[in-house]
Amino acid sequence: MAGRQELMFPLPNGETVKRERAALAEDAFSGEHTVRDWSDPDTIDLVGVAIAPSSSTESVTPERNTVTTAMSLYGAPGIDVLPFDRIRARSGLWEVEGEVADWKSAFTGWNPGVEFRVKKVVG
Repeated sequence: MAGRQELMFPLPNGETVKRERAALAEDAFSGEHTVRDWSDPDTIDLVGVAIAPSSSTESVTPERNTVTTAMSLYGAPGIDVLPFDRIRARSGLWEVEGEVADWKSAFTGWNPGVEFRVKKVVG
């Protein structure tokens, strides 16, 4: 089904999240397409995703107070998520942090799915 990706073995209580990907726009200085344009992102539903809260830290300084929260998400093998994508899940908009970890057994070739981390900074 276009615009949706489902797990091979759907998690009965998995969540549907939205993946947003920015188009690359031209950099005014270099002329290369390297600037992320979030005005009209490509958006798809990711179905059957497991979400595990990971960490939350506070930073208090005289200039600024921030809270950084992270979660791990688990999805289908080959899920269409890349570094710099954004994920709309639960309490807002999250940024994908790093590469997607694609799990695969060296003994059987079984691929149960992928893990990717997202973070949100407030403040």
